[in-house]
Amino acid sequence: MDRRFSQKLRHALIISVTAVTGLATLPGCTTYAGFGTANSGGNERTAYLEREVARLKADLVHAETTMINIESGLRGTHTRAHTVSLLAEARIAVERVGRKVTWRQSQLEEAIVKLNEAERQLKAGHSGSAVFFASRARRLADSLQEEVERVAHSSTTRFVRTRLANLRTGPSTKHAIIEVLTESTPVFAETRSRGWIRVRTLAGPVGWLHASLLRPR
Repeated sequence: MDRRFSQKLRHALIISVTAVTGLATLPGCTTYAGFGTANSGGNERTAYLEREVARLKADLVHAETTMINIESGLRGTHTRAHTVSLLAEARIAVERVGRKVTWRQSQLEEAIVKLNEAERQLKAGHSGSAVFFASRARRLADSLQEEVERVAHSSTTRFVRTRLANLRTGPSTKHAIIEVLTESTPVFAETRSRGWIRVRTLAGPVGWLHASLLRPR
């Protein structure tokens, strides 16, 4: 069971790495309307994709290590006590950052799913798999914590004040919508024009929001 699970996990991660790597190297990626120019939003988007590639590759290495341990019968590599400790630390990290992050619900939910799967694997006696899922949840929590710190330390941070806000390619409602932001999503203000503010999002896209849609800290 463990061997089949590990093979499927490795296959899924390889697909993820390939997909994100492909996005990061698409021609013209840095000049797409939603991501600004090559010297502003484009670089932000490229940096974001590069971080995703690095994260997925790290997951792949960890999955391969877990698979080797399982297939070699080295179940004692992680004692139950050690696995329980890692899982507890991961859960604390996820719960702590969950109280601060309101704009990354999907990533937070993903971390919780990983924690629950780690619990399930531990109860089934699969320590290697439990460690993998607990570590994955912890990395998600650490990534979210980095975002929290960026938001807290930037003097240009603003938050979406309405339930939904359209991020546009230019300073008017005639311009195309790049993305729909939800309430409390943080953005970084750059310039103003006729009641509109050019902002950069955490994920990289750069666009325009009407000033009335934003609030300070």
